[in-house]
Amino acid sequence: MLIMRCFLLLLLFCSTMLSASPATFEQQLHEHVKFNPAGPNSIGYITIEGHSEPISDATWLYVKKALEHYSKTKPIFIILNLNSPGGEVFASQKISDALKDFDTQEDIPVIAFINNWAISAGAMLAYSCRFIVITKDASMGAAEPIIMGETGETKTASEKINSALRSDFANRARFFNRNPNIAEKMVDKDLILVIRNNEIIKLDSESQIQSTGSNPDVVISPKGKLLTLTAEEMIKYGVADQMLQPAKLSPLTDAEKSSGQWPAEKLLLSQQPFFAKIPHATVDVYQMDWKTAFFVFLANPVVSSVLVLGLMFGFYMEMNHPGFGLPGIVALLSLFLIVISHLSLEIANWLEVIFLITGLLIIVVDLFVLPTFGILGIIGVLFFLGGLFGMLLPSIHSVDFDFSTQTLNAAGAAFLGRLVLLCATLVIGCIGIFLLSRYVTPKAAAWSRLILTGNEQEGYISGQNPSTLPPPGSKGIVYATLRPAGKVLIDNTIYEAITMGNFIEKDTPIVVRYIEGSMIVVDVDTGTI
Repeated sequence: MLIMRCFLLLLLFCSTMLSASPATFEQQLHEHVKFNPAGPNSIGYITIEGHSEPISDATWLYVKKALEHYSKTKPIFIILNLNSPGGEVFASQKISDALKDFDTQEDIPVIAFINNWAISAGAMLAYSCRFIVITKDASMGAAEPIIMGETGETKTASEKINSALRSDFANRARFFNRNPNIAEKMVDKDLILVIRNNEIIKLDSESQIQSTGSNPDVVISPKGKLLTLTAEEMIKYGVADQMLQPAKLSPLTDAEKSSGQWPAEKLLLSQQPFFAKIPHATVDVYQMDWKTAFFVFLANPVVSSVLVLGLMFGFYMEMNHPGFGLPGIVALLSLFLIVISHLSLEIANWLEVIFLITGLLIIVVDLFVLPTFGILGIIGVLFFLGGLFGMLLPSIHSVDFDFSTQTLNAAGAAFLGRLVLLCATLVIGCIGIFLLSRYVTPKAAAWSRLILTGNEQEGYISGQNPSTLPPPGSKGIVYATLRPAGKVLIDNTIYEAITMGNFIEKDTPIVVRYIEGSMIVVDVDTGTI
């Protein structure tokens, strides 16, 4: 019986040593949270709830703008209301770094309030806050990196990637003096976590577990299982600073929700003694203005890809028709939205814009001012694509490849994913343009209202009865460059014509392939070249 009592006392002592002390937590709050005894006291509030949408670059831009806002308004501390199952690693790393920098540089602490979930990338964000306060049903962990397989299925990342993320988690936990071994076990299921001599240590194999003697190891998490902590375990192992019990709070009014401001006493956090005594405390929720929200929407990789398609199709259709019309407007509007959104959100810089504009000017000069048989055009396209790729592929400066492990960092993985999406968009666009040129453009051109009808000058015929047009097989030369619409000279008569999608320079021999409505469709006469 005496031995049993001693063992229980020892467990109680270990639990006390491992968990965060309430007195220490209160002391740290007094040290880092400086409030005005006479008031008012503003409290920042950022919400990351990813059940419907995972953490992504859009989340990063939201947090970035919020921290910029609070850097000006200077709240006494910021609450990060966290309820997320995870998301993109690189976006989470950027948010995590920003939270740590804000705390240390602005001297404004960030408190992670885990309201249910802080899983995977959500756990990374929690570790990046000076304090962690949790609800009774909170959980945190399970951060093993997952990648997409060749056939579209998800699978565990390689040991090289796992090792990098494991080290990253450990460093972020260590930053605010939390146990790095617990953080590593959340990433790597092959580790074993035990309590030995009142200390949490990690083991590599089950043979290292001390199961005999007067003080055997207490296994926290066995081999083959990712660590996910419950609320009680987070308190026990010192990951969280305090757990709040459920309490009935005054509901928020519609006006308070709309304004984003309400008394701090309506927060569950106000039940904690230190926060309860802050006088005249008001929650100031960061609300993204409509312009920033619109730009964030445009910067979404999928939306950006749609804009690229609009740019490609609009430019192609505009080149197919004389004059300037709706396709040109679509192309310019798509380009404008890409540029303005990425510049406004500081994803891109003016160098990419300069490349874009330079490329466009060179292309215009080659097409309409100084024809060079495509030489300048190719240079212009390269400049334009360089600017476009640079704008749509942010964070390239953060890409790092470890030659010893043959792996990319998280920024490199994100960059590669964006690159694949952009290349796929370009391929889809090229296929779409080919189909348009082959099956749609000739028919559309025949009925286009932009094509002149009647006589414009002597010897020039357009829009007449198809029976009066030169029959298929008739030969002539290009009178005005076909891009792919233009003019041809056949039997000393000028006609409107269109190619099957390719460009044909002036004076090139052509042959009539077929008549579509009142439009002549021609191709290069290879027999005379």
